[in-house]
Amino acid sequence: MVQSSTLTAVTSHITGARFSTYLTPAGGDSRRALELYRWNILMSGALQESLGIAEVFLRNTIDTQLKFWNSAQPPRQGIAYGADWIQNPAGPLWALLNPGGNGRPRKSIYRQSFNRALQDQRRRPPTHRRHRHAVDHNDVLAQLSFGTWNSLLPRKDDLDPSGIGPENPRRLWTEALHQGFPHHDDPIAIKYWVERLYRLRNRVAHLEPLCDTDVMSYHRTTARLLRSIEPAIAEWYAGISRVPAVYQARPAIP
Repeated sequence: MVQSSTLTAVTSHITGARFSTYLTPAGGDSRRALELYRWNILMSGALQESLGIAEVFLRNTIDTQLKFWNSAQPPRQGIAYGADWIQNPAGPLWALLNPGGNGRPRKSIYRQSFNRALQDQRRRPPTHRRHRHAVDHNDVLAQLSFGTWNSLLPRKDDLDPSGIGPENPRRLWTEALHQGFPHHDDPIAIKYWVERLYRLRNRVAHLEPLCDTDVMSYHRTTARLLRSIEPAIAEWYAGISRVPAVYQARPAIP
């Protein structure tokens, strides 16, 4: 039981606009509202774990396919592309990893990710198992954002047979990425799941209210995405995810 003085101190430091999200369903009861606020923190943490799992397996399955695809592309000016598709991407992939154009300056996702990886490398203490190890492909790979994985997957318009929309994601899906999701052959569904989780990640990262969010639908989306890669991974995820338990523990608010 939170003491009255603590309750007053904590709630006074939560902005009125933010706390009203919890106070309204709690019928104006600050104590119940704070319980709901605490539940929101726990649910945000549980969803962060789920999103982290989804991102790791999404990242790895895409990385595996793009390594093969990039290595198989014809050499340019006598220089082979190789497996490091982030640093030296072949044509269609290059445009996606260097967004911009049409009068806008292009930004290098590789350069941004490499710089973040380099900062991490420099912060490694002497006791770190990779102290002074040079930044490699895996280091840069880990720095790519969830948004990058989302951008590599084709939208519905990209797949239009009339040719409307960017060609790059369509070609990457057809030639490479579909093999990373062998248990679901619909790229529109894969894109929908990934984009949905991408948007959720931005919300939970800022501890936005989840009281009116169907959190279990996001739990199912994660399981479906993982199942498209490998059903056993989805089963493992279902057994360790904290989302269902935290959902059941939601404070009973009249």
